[in-house]
Amino acid sequence: MRIKINITVNRAVQILLLYLFFVVTSTALFVPIFAVFVTDFIGGATLKTKSVLQVPLARFLDKHNGERDDFYALITGAIVAVIYPFALLGVSKVWHLYALEAFVGLGDAALMAAYYSLFARHVDKGAEGFEWSLFSVGGLTISSAIGGAIGGVLADAFGFKLLFLISGIVNLAVLFLLIRLYPLLDGARPVSLPPFTPIPKNPITKH
Repeated sequence: MRIKINITVNRAVQILLLYLFFVVTSTALFVPIFAVFVTDFIGGATLKTKSVLQVPLARFLDKHNGERDDFYALITGAIVAVIYPFALLGVSKVWHLYALEAFVGLGDAALMAAYYSLFARHVDKGAEGFEWSLFSVGGLTISSAIGGAIGGVLADAFGFKLLFLISGIVNLAVLFLLIRLYPLLDGARPVSLPPFTPIPKNPITKH
């Protein structure tokens, strides 16, 4: 008896998962060991700003037809994610941290509101549980563990500045990955691929 397992996902979901994996990994390089320092000086500004803005922003995006607005919000948040670690290299005063964490809170709100919206719309019918599991396990859990482990070693050897630099470079690189989402918006979705078949460079799309 032969058992066939289809582990393929469509191109839009692949892009979103890869982006999330690398962004979370790059952020986890410094966040776990930077947390005490940040909490002492800014009192959770990032979480408060993100929490206050993400829900109303998500509602705003839901009320507009099409996915272009979600895409632009996603790109805006991704750009903030690039700026954030580079800006940390120049922090020298407490108020810098206040301003920077409020700024990244805005970016996180835009990024995650748009990300959840796009991911939910592009998951493959009949594979929702599997693809949301990839989001949770691969995009959040494994990536955080990898980033934290690598970050701890690098910080001990080279300090925080290298971690901020690496994080900024990784976020910049995967920002260009998100641009490949644009042709797949508003109903254009890659046709399902056979199990274990390599993904073609230019998959056929349907509307």
